[in-house]
Amino acid sequence: MALHLITTCCCQHTLHWTCRNPDRLEATSDKKLHIARVAANLAAELSGDAKDVDQVLKPIQTSLANGEGDAALAPAVQTLAAVARRRTEATFRFNPIIPLNAVHMGKDAAGRAAWVARESLPHMTSAGNATGEAYAHLLAVYAYIELADTRRALDHASVSQDCFKKQKDKAGEAAALSAAAGARLRRACAGVSPQLQLVEEKEEKGKLVKARQEGEAKAAIAAARDACCIYNDLDDRLQEANCLNLVGELLLAKDEVDEAKNVARESRDIFQDLEDAAGEARSLNVILSANMLHEADFVDALFAAKDVIWLFRGNEISPEEEDKKAIADALHAQAKVHLSVGELKETQEAAQEAIKYYEQATMTPKEGAYGLGGALQTLAHALCLEGEPDLGRPHNERAAELFATAQDAPGEAMARAVMGYQDTMSRMKQLEDAPGAFTEQSNQQVTDNWTVMDEAMALMRELRNQEGEDQIGSLIYEMNQKVGELQKKMSTPTRTVWTVDRITRKAVQKDAKFQSN
Repeated sequence: MALHLITTCCCQHTLHWTCRNPDRLEATSDKKLHIARVAANLAAELSGDAKDVDQVLKPIQTSLANGEGDAALAPAVQTLAAVARRRTEATFRFNPIIPLNAVHMGKDAAGRAAWVARESLPHMTSAGNATGEAYAHLLAVYAYIELADTRRALDHASVSQDCFKKQKDKAGEAAALSAAAGARLRRACAGVSPQLQLVEEKEEKGKLVKARQEGEAKAAIAAARDACCIYNDLDDRLQEANCLNLVGELLLAKDEVDEAKNVARESRDIFQDLEDAAGEARSLNVILSANMLHEADFVDALFAAKDVIWLFRGNEISPEEEDKKAIADALHAQAKVHLSVGELKETQEAAQEAIKYYEQATMTPKEGAYGLGGALQTLAHALCLEGEPDLGRPHNERAAELFATAQDAPGEAMARAVMGYQDTMSRMKQLEDAPGAFTEQSNQQVTDNWTVMDEAMALMRELRNQEGEDQIGSLIYEMNQKVGELQKKMSTPTRTVWTVDRITRKAVQKDAKFQSN
């Protein structure tokens, strides 16, 4: 996405203030300087090696070095808003089959971005800087999306849109509309908590949740289409194509598959005209996702996955010029498609090749965790489904270590929970197919897996990560379902180890052990 920065800034209105309290004026100036410095540093941190951001930050850093908080504040906030948009929009996905090619901003960075937005707003307002105020609200939208507070994000998006309208800033208005659509996409994709399975009248409540999700998707599509129209009028083809992909994701959320593919093809044509391979890959991923929603279209999904690989590894691209991470992402997507249709050997081959490219790519520790770590988990899953949990476990352990290295505690907890889940489900399948082959060693490993689930759930609670608790709770529910099926089939006194309290809705551990025949 292009950076649209302020060219003029109303930041000299302090001339109208009286100097009855010079200490207060100095304190205000110091505060502006501090906010601008936090914003600029965070923008540099989140942008990575993006050269366009470096160029924009240079004059801001000069103002900061000279102690000019007034001159630095508005452009620093706007730059951070543009970088936050780039990071957040890259994670707007409906279909979890496709591995993310960008890492979420993260709770810590999002918290700092929200602080910058909140603290800068009074200064923008008092200075009469309506443009700066609009961008502060826009920054808040992306921050609160990352913080999973979509209601507050939508509130800021509405205010930001009104501010841009008053300034007759059509590009800004489109950005606010697009941000609102992204917030609603997150709301439309919010899954049903596994705890809903324990409430009274769960079917009726499930229907209400589904109706709410469809309503969010409908409102989001309207906002995204309005943004597309504005970008088309402005002849901003890059942003129009990006916005079309967002419309495609939203149509997937409504299960309007054919329309989603048509929109994605339109965006792909634009990206091809712009010679933007990364953008074209995103369009193909929308098509891939659409084809994955219906079994009859799985073959077309595989074709789309291979088209993405060809974009970055075509005949005219030398090995030295290859984008290793982009190729790895595409290979991992192909592996996930194979896995979805039960082609386990093909899954392993594609995942192993993706791992090879991830290992050659230059990535941050967090990118390595979500890229290489994700591919390792896919390979482990295929091995576990093939009945080889002992071969899959080392790959899952390595994935968990990558999250630990990246200091991503929720990611590590989820990686270890996934490891316990995959290993247990694989061994339960072994027990079901060949009870006599279920050894004491297997029994002990399953027992150890419950300890892993216990520790992962405890960490999510400690982090107050409700989404993580729900996800681990869902894995536990599936494991208990499998245990229950085996109980009925084998008539053994096996008991579940975890359950969910009907009153507190919290997972509760029970002391138990699997019994083998």
